[in-house]
Amino acid sequence: MSSVKRAIGAVGLLLAAAMSRTERVLLVPLDSRPAAGQFAQMIGSMASTDVRLPPYASLGRFTQAGDPDAILEWLEQQDYNGVTAVVVSTDMLAYGGLIASRVGDTSEAQAVTRLQRFQELRRKLPQIRFYGFSAIMRLAPTATRSTASWRMHLARYVEVADRFRKTNDPKLKQTLKNLEAKIPPAEMKRYYSVRSRNHSVQQTLIKMTQQGLFDYLVFGQDDAQPNGPHIPESLKLRALSEKLNVQGRTFYCEGIDQLANILISRALLRTAEWTPRVRFVYSDDRGKKLVADYESKIVEQSLRDQILASGARPATVNGEYDYTLFVNTPDRRDETFADFVKSLAEEVDQGFPVSVADINIGKDGTSDPELFAALSENQRMFRMLSYAGWNTAGNTMGTSIPAANVYLLARRVDKDPLRRELSLREFLLHRFVNDYDYHKYVRPEAYRIIDSNPGASREETYGPAFERLNEFVQADLTRYLTETFKNQFMGRKFFAGSKQYEISGLNDVRVFLPWPRAYEVRLEFKLEAQPTASK
Repeated sequence: MSSVKRAIGAVGLLLAAAMSRTERVLLVPLDSRPAAGQFAQMIGSMASTDVRLPPYASLGRFTQAGDPDAILEWLEQQDYNGVTAVVVSTDMLAYGGLIASRVGDTSEAQAVTRLQRFQELRRKLPQIRFYGFSAIMRLAPTATRSTASWRMHLARYVEVADRFRKTNDPKLKQTLKNLEAKIPPAEMKRYYSVRSRNHSVQQTLIKMTQQGLFDYLVFGQDDAQPNGPHIPESLKLRALSEKLNVQGRTFYCEGIDQLANILISRALLRTAEWTPRVRFVYSDDRGKKLVADYESKIVEQSLRDQILASGARPATVNGEYDYTLFVNTPDRRDETFADFVKSLAEEVDQGFPVSVADINIGKDGTSDPELFAALSENQRMFRMLSYAGWNTAGNTMGTSIPAANVYLLARRVDKDPLRRELSLREFLLHRFVNDYDYHKYVRPEAYRIIDSNPGASREETYGPAFERLNEFVQADLTRYLTETFKNQFMGRKFFAGSKQYEISGLNDVRVFLPWPRAYEVRLEFKLEAQPTASK
């Protein structure tokens, strides 16, 4: 047998042995978008954890709700031997997903009945930890063709109404009258009815947590502002948690799409009884006191919340730490950014454990081009712990932090080294192509295609127009993926345990738009590696 075949055979045996040690976590995601489930699966893979989701068709698609009853049946039929944790979106179980939680198709009684059915399952599995997350409703209704003419007026109205409640400013009263005239009365009534239902169901979730449903329940603030109805809602939920003495098992974060990542991290860290310590470096200290777009807390507080919810903790000043999180803050200044990039580059180049959260995200959803350029130099993309820069600050931090936590955990407990290292590089390549290339280059062109088609809209596009759009995205993003792979990953060497490997191929590439819009994309692939001894 040749040395190449012997080496490949050894790799196969290694992977087979690792699969026998694979842990399982059951995840009921927020919906069918990649950020809701795929990211968590990729993160779990670093620690040889099979993050298993319900059948894809049961998760719904955009305004088509998921199937809570089918998902509950799926949960009830699972073999729980080897399952270390169950992580669920209560919005999927109660309503059929995030988008469905913003409309009134499900009654409060029906939502609670589904949660009670889930509670019965939990009572049969006292040995398994259960984690849940629930969205505190955002200000604006979902962007669809039918809501396009009034949705942002409504979002502005409820924000101003909260400011008027706090200040009683007569000028705001006139603003409210002007906005109200632009909103259909029936839509206003429906909006407040849905908010009331959701808030009541979340109070029920806290009571169920007191009864033992969840070991840990996170309320994620969906897109918001410092003012709005979500502020008094959150205060009431916190007060109820304190009254029922479950404040240690309930937590509050900015953002919702990233919470599957956060709770996968928490579940794995809790099982291993390890708490990583995180050092922070900001691109601009002024920026940590700002409130990022679509959030209600300053960056510094939002970051701390993501860290704690993930199962990690902030390092003390001048104290020991397990990795450094470099945070590129909103509206950073050039003079402070230069020192930030210099320190970041030096630490990556010297092999220190470095993670990056780029929350200096443009209005078009694009992360910082200057930071991306710095990370593209000297093979830095390949040598980081994690990177993220998408949508909102909470989404970004809540993706980068869990990935770094879980990778370091996998090293600490000596999980399958080859799977760990390949999963890390797959995650990094995925983030750079998905978070940067797609939003910087592909999505703007996709929007131009949509705008040139009278039968299409940025909110939702169907039929032949969608097929043409999807074909463009498939071809264009595959091109960027291939280029980034060749320039940053192909031929790069790494150690997995005591053996050295080399990235040798990009396989099983699949690209498609998961929802009838160009806002997000599903990107799948696998990296191939060969032992350097094979040469």
